[in-house]
Parts: sequence; structure tokens; C-alpha cells
Amino acid sequence: MIKNLKLRSILGDFLIEDHTIEYNQFMAQFYNFCIKQDMEAGKIVPSRAFCSDESQGLPIILMSKHFGAFPFDHGLVGGIMAHGRHAPHASHGKDMVIIQASHVGFDPKTERFGIYRRLQTEDQKFSSNCGKIHATLEWYLEEYEFAQQNTLLQMVDGQIQITIDKQLFDQDYNEGLFLNLEALIEQDQETGEHVKPIKILSTSRVYPASNALIEFFKEEKFNISSAQAKPIGKNLQPTLFHFERNESDFNFMLNNLHEYMPWVVTSGNPMLSAAEINVQLEFDKAYRSIVREESYHGKNLIYISGLNIDYSPEENENFPPSQFVPWAAYIQKADGSHTILEQDELYEALMRCPETNTDQINLDDMITD
Repeated sequence: MIKNLKLRSILGDFLIEDHTIEYNQFMAQFYNFCIKQDMEAGKIVPSRAFCSDESQGLPIILMSKHFGAFPFDHGLVGGIMAHGRHAPHASHGKDMVIIQASHVGFDPKTERFGIYRRLQTEDQKFSSNCGKIHATLEWYLEEYEFAQQNTLLQMVDGQIQITIDKQLFDQDYNEGLFLNLEALIEQDQETGEHVKPIKILSTSRVYPASNALIEFFKEEKFNISSAQAKPIGKNLQPTLFHFERNESDFNFMLNNLHEYMPWVVTSGNPMLSAAEINVQLEFDKAYRSIVREESYHGKNLIYISGLNIDYSPEENENFPPSQFVPWAAYIQKADGSHTILEQDELYEALMRCPETNTDQINLDDMITD
């Protein structure tokens, strides 16, 4: 099957529509949710696992306001959880709260994800947000664009032919995007290998297209009616290629995203898709490390994971709106009982909580000159 698999078929069904909460509302409801879970006002130590980006300032301020304490720092660049900080966090209070979130910028004027206006730059320019995710994606997006433009299709004497740049299937290259040839090139029925090329050119080879590829293009109504070669473009679907990367290039973020990059680069919003994947994988990893952390045993603890959507600011708007999209929560009671709330039930549980927090503090009164 060549058709594009949606990300939800390989990970969770991460929903944004009808699951987005304004941050001030979310923080009040989440605080009240914690109180309903037998946590004690004034004894809760919040912690955040956010990226270090300045766009995360408003969520941190609101967390301080609603929980009455500046949050412990559990985060690495990109919203990766620092598991080694569990024990120090556990020693700082009676009841423990952790919020982990990847983040993505959003420009409401253009409705583009992944960008953010930097007011402190000289020309208040737009740049990537989250920068760590963007830097991780950049190499993959460039490789994908090269493959899109250098995999060509044409009709010759009633036969669909595919021209492939040698770099896209030559294993002499130890990293890059490599095409899944069995899905693209006609196979010899006896040997099971792809047939010999029709032509060998200086930097590419020409083959008859596979039956599966021909059927796919019929379904997609991709017009290949002339002898003039045409780039495959967006029809280069994630099941048609894979990436190879030198292990020395890997880091926490790349470890999370590499396997899913064919689906990320072919999505409509790669930065958003990458952030969603990172949230899901980080929750799974952090949940398992929290359960094993002895310092958290015997404590009330709530770990919630989600996506921060950072609205790009207008001129002189220092703290523009931010929104939170909850993904999942792990709830642990001091008696050892615990449960996990999935996205729908977590969102509904938050919506049942009051939007007003009577315990919130006035930061102006707390901070004096």
C-alpha cells in the first residue's frame, strides 16, 4: 500500500481542534484539578519541562501565579524532560506537579505554525519557533525537497518511466534520503529484484515504474501524459522513502523524531507534527521514569503533558496569548494508587473544573522593589 499513512496510525491520535485551552484558563482549571486530587494548597511544588525560549515566559508566570510558587525546572531545550531532576524536585515539597510541553509558534494573520515574531530583534523579524525542532528538521526537509525535485516521471510510448538520481538509492552514501525501490520500480517476477534500467545517465537512471506506483497515480489523478519529465513533488509519500543518518549526529530530540521523519516532512505543518510527536514520546518516557523514581513514592503527584501554542505577538505586545493542548496525565496518590488519563478524558476532566482559582496570588503584591 503506497498511500500516505497519517501520523495517528503510528502514534496517538493527537487532537487540537476542540481540545485547546487558553493558558490562563488552563492553569486555573489544572490547579483546581490538583486540589480535587487531594493535594494541599500551599504545599504543592510545581515543575515545568519547557523549552528555554522566551515565548514560554507567560506559561511560567501563570504557573507561579496560580500555584503560588516559582516552578522547578525539569526541562531541556525543545521541551525534553530531564529525568535526572526527579529526586531534587521531590525533596522540595509535599505534593508534586509536573507540566511537560513542547511548543510551536503560530502567526494568526497567516495561520502558519512554526514561526514567531521576535520583538527584541532590531527589525522585529519572524523566526522559527521552536528553534530546536526547526534545527532538527532542517536537514530532513532539504533532503526531502531534493528527492521531490530529482525523482522524475514521464510517459514514453505508453509506458510510465521513473528517473531517479543515483544519490537517492546508492548505498555508497552513508546518510541521506533513500527511496524504497521495490515500491517505485517494476520488479522481475522471477528474481524479485527490480528490472534493469532502461537508461543509465550521468547522474541518474531510468526505470519502468512499478504497477503499484501506476495505480497510486491513477487514484491521485496525477497527470503523466507527455514525454516531458515531471518531478514527483508532493506525491513522494512517506512509505516511498526512508532516512539514514550518522549516529554521531543524534541528540535527545533527534532520537525522538528520526523514525517518524518521513511522516513529518510530508505533513502540512512539519513543525507542528514534530512537536506533537515529541509530546507523545516524552510523556511515555517520563511516565516510566517517574513510576520508578523512589523519591516520588508516598507522594501525591500529577504529571501532565501537552503542547504549548505560542501566538506571535503584535508590536508592543510583550506577552501575547498562549494556549495549551493537553495530551495525557499520570495521577499518583500517596497511597500508591495511580491512573492515566488519555486526551479526551483529561480534557473533559479539566473542563469540569472551575475557571476561577481563589488561591492564586497577586504577583505585584508579592514582588516589591
